Amino acid sequence: MLEGSVRSFVVIAAVAVSAIAGCTATHPLDETVAGVRRDAREAVRSYTFSNDEPVELKTTGPLAFDVENFAGNVTIRADRKVTSTVIEARRGGSHGIGRREESDAALKEINWTATLEPREGGGDKLVVRSSTQSAEPHFLRLDLEILTPAIDTVKVRSTRGDVVVIENQGVVDIETTRGDVRMMTPWPMTGPITILTSDGSIDYRVRGESKGAFDCESHGGEVRQRCLFGKWLALDASNNQERLHAVLNGGTNPVVLRTSGKNIRVAVVADPIVVGTEIVDP
Repeated sequence: MLEGSVRSFVVIAAVAVSAIAGCTATHPLDETVAGVRRDAREAVRSYTFSNDEPVELKTTGPLAFDVENFAGNVTIRADRKVTSTVIEARRGGSHGIGRREESDAALKEINWTATLEPREGGGDKLVVRSSTQSAEPHFLRLDLEILTPAIDTVKVRSTRGDVVVIENQGVVDIETTRGDVRMMTPWPMTGPITILTSDGSIDYRVRGESKGAFDCESHGGEVRQRCLFGKWLALDASNNQERLHAVLNGGTNPVVLRTSGKNIRVAVVADPIVVGTEIVDP
C-alpha cells in the first residue's frame, strides 16, 4: 500500500525478489534460523500476519531515511551490489488465543506510505509513515525491511520493535521501546549519534577511523566496550558498570546511547558488520 509518492515507481514483486536473492550476504543462514524461531514463537502466541507485495524504488546516491512506525521492527540495510531500493512490509496481529479471526481482520486497518522527497543539500529522502485506526492498536504491528544501495542519514521512530541499521554513512537518530537496536557500519562515523530504547540491548559497531564523545548508560544492564583501533580514552571518574563516558579519536560529536534492563555494547573493530544473530560481548 503506497500513496502520495513524489516520484512515480513500479511495484514489481519479481524484481524485488531477484534484487534480494542476488545479494545473499544480506540474508545469511543465521537470519533464516532467527526467522524460524520467530515463526515458532508467533504460532504459540496465535500471531497472524500478511506480507504486502515488495515495493521497488529507483533511487540514486546515498539515501536519507525518515521512518515513523507506530509499532514493529525496522531494518534498513545497504548493499552496494543492488541497484534499487526495495521495501518489504509485514503486517502482524496478536489478539490472543480464540481471537485469530479478529487479528486477521485488523491487519487491514494498518496503513503505511512511502514517499521519495528531495532533501536539502541534494539527494533523496525516503519518508515512511505507518498508522492504524484500530480500537486495539496494541495488538498490531508493522515490520519493515528496506534494502538500498547506500544509506546516508537515518531517523527512526518506532515502538515495540527492534531497529537495525547496517552500512549507514551519516547521522543516526533512533528511538524505540521494548526492542534491541543494532547500528553497524564500516564507514567512519563522525557525526552525532543518538540511540534510545527500553528493555532492549544496543550494539554500536564501527571502524577505528570513527570519532565520538560517548555518553552511554543502561539502567539495570551493563555498558561494555572493546576498542581495538583508534585512540580510546575512558577516564571519567563516574564510569561504572552501568555508565560510560569516553572519547574516541578526540571526537566532539555526541554518541548518546540509552537503554534499560539490557546491555549496551560498543565495538571499534576491523569488520563491524560481521556478527551472528546473538552478540554476547562487543
